[in-house]
Amino acid sequence: MVRAAERHTVLSNVAVVLCQALEDRGVNGRAVLSEAGIDYADAANPDTRITLKQHQALWHLAVERTGDPCIGLIVGETFPPAALHGLGLGWMASTTLKTAFDRLIRYQRLLSTNAELEWEELGDTYRFIGRPKTAGLNFESAAADATLAVVVRLCRITLSESVNPVKVCVQHDRRACHAHYRDFYGCEVTFSAPDYTLEFDKALLAQVLPGANPLLTRINDRAVADYLASFDHEDTTTRVRQQLIDALVDGRPNQANIARALNLSLRQLQRELDSQGTSFRQLTEEVRRDLAVSYLREGDKSIGEISWLLGYTEPANFSRSFKKWTGQTPKVFREAS
Repeated sequence: MVRAAERHTVLSNVAVVLCQALEDRGVNGRAVLSEAGIDYADAANPDTRITLKQHQALWHLAVERTGDPCIGLIVGETFPPAALHGLGLGWMASTTLKTAFDRLIRYQRLLSTNAELEWEELGDTYRFIGRPKTAGLNFESAAADATLAVVVRLCRITLSESVNPVKVCVQHDRRACHAHYRDFYGCEVTFSAPDYTLEFDKALLAQVLPGANPLLTRINDRAVADYLASFDHEDTTTRVRQQLIDALVDGRPNQANIARALNLSLRQLQRELDSQGTSFRQLTEEVRRDLAVSYLREGDKSIGEISWLLGYTEPANFSRSFKKWTGQTPKVFREAS
């Protein structure tokens, strides 16, 4: 049986960014990568991945060689969005921070197959929760610090430098970094918490982003889906989404045909989607809804054209579905966007 640390993988660009952070601090970053079993030239290819074991070894070495337990926060503060493949670019073009977070959660396996990211709604706030599927004794919390910091950095780049979470929680107890955390996040940080979390005001996440571009988000979503499909055969949900986008223009997608395209039996497809907490019908509705919102916000297609692109035989059927999803007709939604 393959150990989890070798089965799970992480986007290799993380290693490249960490290498540069080490170089900036006077440490031979490439030598540290090599010591962790990572070839720099391979890692610099944006389509490659490293094992979780290599990733954790690299973070352990980074903390050790710099002598800085806060190195994860420092890396996250300057992490370039483009290093997150199409997911970072898709975030930049998202309509709101809420849709950007939805995108991150949907395609989280691009960053790490060991990550579990989710939302929790709490009155006037949303809580973004992150936890490793496999932590173990060798888990380096600096990696989790970097993840939270990257998310806050993306929020600030896309909306405003004044964006702060209202609450931050971390699982570790590195109180030596308390002042650094407080200065970066602009709020108090709770240590030794059950999960790594960022809590944001709902009104803040609903603001339309200055760089919103539905066409670019769709292009980058497709790039991410293609990338995931190329390496992650366990992620049936993403592979079905990819097939649905192509199949919708031919009418109502056929589940049996998509199962065959994925080299699965119909029963096997249903079981795998069920194990991932979804169903073919639910995914079809989600893909239709997301594409509909994107097309309507672009504004260059008629409602009739959009109906056809989404596989509806009549615009009236599309309008009924869209009102069920959003509470508005397509026309009212477009006028308000």
